[in-house]
Amino acid sequence: MFDTLVRIDCTAKKAASFAVGPGLKSYLGGMGYGTRILVDEVDSRIDPLSEKNKIVLTVGPLTGTTAPMFPQACIVTKSPLTGTILNCYAGGFLGAEIKFCGIDGLVLEGRAPEWSLVLVEDGRVSFHDAKPVMGKGTAETENFMKEKFGSEARTLSIGRAGEKAVAMASIFSETRTFGRGGAGAVLGSKRIKGMAFKGTHAVDVADRAGFAALVARNMDILKAACADGHNLVGMFSRVGTGAGMGLVNKKGGMATRNHEYGVFPEGSEIDGWAYAKKYYTRAISCFGCPVHCGMLHKFRRRDNTESWLRGPEYETMFSLGSEVMNPDPVTLAEANQLCEDYGMDTLTVGVTIAWALEMGEKGILKESGLKLAFGDSDAILGLIRKIGEREGIGDLLADGPRKAAEKTGRGSLGVAMQVKNSGFAAWMPRRMKGVALAFATSNRGACHKRAPIGDEIMGKLDMDSYEGKAPIVKGIQDTVNAIFTFVACRFHEFVTPKDMYPAFLEAATGQKLTLAELVAVGERIWNLERLFNIGAGFGRKDDTLPDRCFEPIKGEASQGAVITHEAFNRMLDEYYAARGWTKEGVPTPATLKRLGIED
Repeated sequence: MFDTLVRIDCTAKKAASFAVGPGLKSYLGGMGYGTRILVDEVDSRIDPLSEKNKIVLTVGPLTGTTAPMFPQACIVTKSPLTGTILNCYAGGFLGAEIKFCGIDGLVLEGRAPEWSLVLVEDGRVSFHDAKPVMGKGTAETENFMKEKFGSEARTLSIGRAGEKAVAMASIFSETRTFGRGGAGAVLGSKRIKGMAFKGTHAVDVADRAGFAALVARNMDILKAACADGHNLVGMFSRVGTGAGMGLVNKKGGMATRNHEYGVFPEGSEIDGWAYAKKYYTRAISCFGCPVHCGMLHKFRRRDNTESWLRGPEYETMFSLGSEVMNPDPVTLAEANQLCEDYGMDTLTVGVTIAWALEMGEKGILKESGLKLAFGDSDAILGLIRKIGEREGIGDLLADGPRKAAEKTGRGSLGVAMQVKNSGFAAWMPRRMKGVALAFATSNRGACHKRAPIGDEIMGKLDMDSYEGKAPIVKGIQDTVNAIFTFVACRFHEFVTPKDMYPAFLEAATGQKLTLAELVAVGERIWNLERLFNIGAGFGRKDDTLPDRCFEPIKGEASQGAVITHEAFNRMLDEYYAARGWTKEGVPTPATLKRLGIED
């Protein structure tokens, strides 16, 4: 680590570096740095789109080194979608380039007087006119920045959705995305259209020989996993993250038709194997990754023109596929591209559209020129455009599923598949009780990254049982938070022994932590996030699921799986007790003292 961050004042168009002190250093990096800074500097009650909000963009202690699968950068801010604290991530090559600038991240604050592009070059910051790319998509904005600042620059940018404060607007970094929670709208609120990074600093480690030995050991583990076609990493390496749709379908856990059903019969038409079979496919990887789960597909659009798409990823195959009853791989690919061009999270966009289609079929919503019905390609693509433009019904949908349902009424809130206004991921909480608890208690809302998905789907845990899930979910949340201080790819943790993380940390930085101490850092961060959310008005009332989750899943394969209110509340009580929180979900003074949280 360079132990240096840069504070960028967008209002004054000035920047200054500052040192990482011992207190912040104890949060290791990544989301640890971001959470601590945001909690310290931002009032949780502010409007997320006001100039008082901040964006903290950070990397981790292994970013830019030869350690495999630590490519990501992390953004922490207050979410305009949920109103909670938000952490989101993008892989690719951005994280390494930030590190090569000789910094561990930056704090973006204020609001620029006019729309701007920001260049960070070896830690030096300059502002540039964004007029040439206003109203442009993310790809065109990226290309402009590379022409202006150099093809070697690594970039991030927003599309029209971020300019128009769409609550599910994302920040795109070349082929990767800071997807969830609306960070793109926050960047847009600061009148920053894009940023470019260029660095020449080498990233050194404390113990070169020890670090090299760990890298070699880890690479052997990862290569063996990639060679095994029966585990998730091996399947991802072959055809991407969409490899597992068939398995999830067999388990009755593939969310379909706005989460009414647990099986999508046409799943084999749009999964990773289908795309690999139908279209020219080239695997691409993030910085330092041997898995190369990114799949670049060449396909022919509906207008018969050729196009390229990295993806779709598994979650997009759900959100713009099974959830909206779309079995057409071309419509799915075009929908994915539209979301990328506008700069929007495919997950919450798809879930919101699925709600709108159900409301259309029930006669509650209408939109001129579109037939709001499941499986209608024109409706799916048309609604994406309308959301991105905040046009017509799109202005209602652009604020997210819960807010749209609250404005619509007529019983529609119970079938808006969200937690804290963040759209569900591809999984069926009624079928997977650990996932149910994880979705409900997520600090950023309906988070699939911190849930026992693999364990429940692969049969390591009884997916239908409530028993013992509370401490398991807590342990996963704390552990993943700890690993996200490294900003590691989530798939790295699937096969890498946990004791390698503190070993890597010591070899890279000299910091010594046991595995238990490392997980305790994750737990401390989780509680800091909770305190921020409590300050914003969140509590037990928000740690719940929509009404549909308390009704049986339709379809024989899912066996009528359901969650009962009694069992869910018992599981939530057990979770709060495991965390050392009150019955209302507030961390006790004893818990905060144990974790070293001052106030």
